[in-house]
Amino acid sequence: MTAAERTTFKFLQFSDVLLDSKLTIGSASAQPGQLNCGYSLPRTERQERAREILETTINAFALAASENVDAVLIPGGLFEAATVSGYTINTLIESIATIEHIPVFIAPGVADYYTRSSLYAADMLQARGLKTWPKNVHIFSSEHFSAQPLPNKPQVNIIGRAITKGVRRTERVLSGKLPRPAGSQINVALLVGSLESHPQIEGRVDSKSILYPFSQQEMESMGMTYFALGHADSAFKVESESGTTLGAYAGCLAAGTFDKPGARYALLGEIEVDEAGTVNCDLNPVEIDERRMMVVTVDVSGLGDADIKEEIMVAIEYAEVRPEVDVVALSLEGGCKPGANPRKVADSLAPQFHCLLVVDNTRPDYLAERFDERTTEWKYIQAMLEMKTKAERTLNRMQSEHSSSDSLSGIPGTDLSGKTVEDALYYGLDALRQKRVTIRNVG
Repeated sequence: MTAAERTTFKFLQFSDVLLDSKLTIGSASAQPGQLNCGYSLPRTERQERAREILETTINAFALAASENVDAVLIPGGLFEAATVSGYTINTLIESIATIEHIPVFIAPGVADYYTRSSLYAADMLQARGLKTWPKNVHIFSSEHFSAQPLPNKPQVNIIGRAITKGVRRTERVLSGKLPRPAGSQINVALLVGSLESHPQIEGRVDSKSILYPFSQQEMESMGMTYFALGHADSAFKVESESGTTLGAYAGCLAAGTFDKPGARYALLGEIEVDEAGTVNCDLNPVEIDERRMMVVTVDVSGLGDADIKEEIMVAIEYAEVRPEVDVVALSLEGGCKPGANPRKVADSLAPQFHCLLVVDNTRPDYLAERFDERTTEWKYIQAMLEMKTKAERTLNRMQSEHSSSDSLSGIPGTDLSGKTVEDALYYGLDALRQKRVTIRNVG
């Protein structure tokens, strides 16, 4: 087979960068297989991380140049429209201008949706005194799909659309036909939305997390060579039952919150179509961001300070954390030995890390001790345990009686839960033992 008998298309795909996002919290609820990480970095560290994410984006365009790709594909989430600064937009435009020989295709997404007043619009950029997008950038600006031929390779077409303010978030994005220009051999679609069979989506009933839905079957029916997908945190390749690559999410290029732990990627892809029309698609994930957001959970149940330190270091190693490079959230859980101070132990390790956030969800396991039944402590424990049992029984009874109700709010006796009494028990023992109360976030 000669080069003249085949068509190739080499590309770099990335998305969901969300430049200048506040990075204040992770997701409101954990995805399947993920921790619920609602805590965030301190302000200074957030600012540093935001700068690093911008640098990673610049490095992505540099990678496109070094790999001599035919195009850069960005299906949504390039920046956070509500908070992005003029400096970031100018820096972004300048970095794209350095690869003027490589076309860049952008499909505005959920956070960076297109309007005439968005920073994708030339008039708005000029009104704010900002640089304008270089000639090698094509921004899809309509909610309807359109095709754009690749310069110097007219047999390759990029199909895309923009999320706009007026687009219904529940719209099935592949309900109609996609344009396929005559004579095209490779048709690549940029698509922002939620694949219903994606591991993060499948089985979820929360409609707020499913935006612009589509199915694998709908993808197969469109006749596209490849779908460059956006609006998902994790990389995920979509294959037909026969093993043919239909498309892929690159996932977010660089993470700034702990609900996106581990390595993050761009995709280097190459599509080849031979004379017979056989398609071969090769995808290679590339980690451009030097840092990873890492979450490490350590159970300190029954441990003293020395053992807690050892357990932390073992967990760090097991999680393949690079202490001098990664941003780490260390979540301490369980009931430690009375007198132990897990938070102090963890904080003492901070100089070994580039950035360490300690979340202390522990408390002393007072009830593991033996008590003299003649003491005030024992009498207090007995009284609180009886109160806890009573509260749990009351709540169970009220739930049974109001099984058809969505809430027990306002019903006398249901505001005092067993959990509340248990917390009070431990705080009381804090006061008796330590002459002070330490407020703890214990689930």
